[in-house]
Amino acid sequence: MTGEIERIVVSLDAVSEISAAIEAAARLAVRWNAALHGVFVEDEDLLRLAGLPFARQVSLGAGAEALTAAQAARQLRAFAETARRELAAAARRHDLRWSFEIVHGAVAADTVTTAAGDFVVACAASRPIGAHFRIDTQRWRAVAPGSGLLLLTQPARAGGAVVTVLHDREGASARVLDAAAQFAETAAADLLVICATKLADDKLFEAWVGERLAAYAVRARIEPAPGDPAALQRHILGLDCGLLALAVDAEPADPDRRREIAARTGCDILVMR
Repeated sequence: MTGEIERIVVSLDAVSEISAAIEAAARLAVRWNAALHGVFVEDEDLLRLAGLPFARQVSLGAGAEALTAAQAARQLRAFAETARRELAAAARRHDLRWSFEIVHGAVAADTVTTAAGDFVVACAASRPIGAHFRIDTQRWRAVAPGSGLLLLTQPARAGGAVVTVLHDREGASARVLDAAAQFAETAAADLLVICATKLADDKLFEAWVGERLAAYAVRARIEPAPGDPAALQRHILGLDCGLLALAVDAEPADPDRRREIAARTGCDILVMR
């Protein structure tokens, strides 16, 4: 992909659907014989807000009540302990090496420190409130971390093709294509390569794709991309997409477009440098 994966780092917080992220990270750790590392981000923005004299919290059944910084800190620590236990349980189920840490930062920012050999997993869906309602998350504003690999997961979804959008034959496109092929092979899914019209008709590009996919047991096809980002988004929405693999600056580059694709298709988003 981009070298040997040594550690799957799962980014956790008090808002996201941590079970989905942990399970996705554990499956990847098994696939690559990697260690599992959990990082719980204590939201410093929430702690600052709780320190204000007018801060209130609303809970089902109890209504509104005062919120202090000490209460917020205790609640975050309780969420962190829940995350640690879930991570430990997943590691035991899959017989994985694991570790866990707590860091302070903004959940929307790239606060998880990574190194070469790390693959970061985060869930872009928030925990449900009641039966159906979910608040929006800021995960979509994140870009690939220093390691260059970020998987934004959704709650479990069965099936679907792996879709990737390529604009050239440069290094970033090669890495994205290799990663997409690995995911497609593991899931026994079809691989759809969407590219600029000039590349779809280019025999050299077709040969390059074929050479890179020769090592993988995948069914792949190449098709031209629609002419503008909005049309590309509509096209992807019409596909049975289980995973969308993109370079960090590739179309659809707008985080809101990626978020809508994930929300309406249920697909995961893999972002790479």
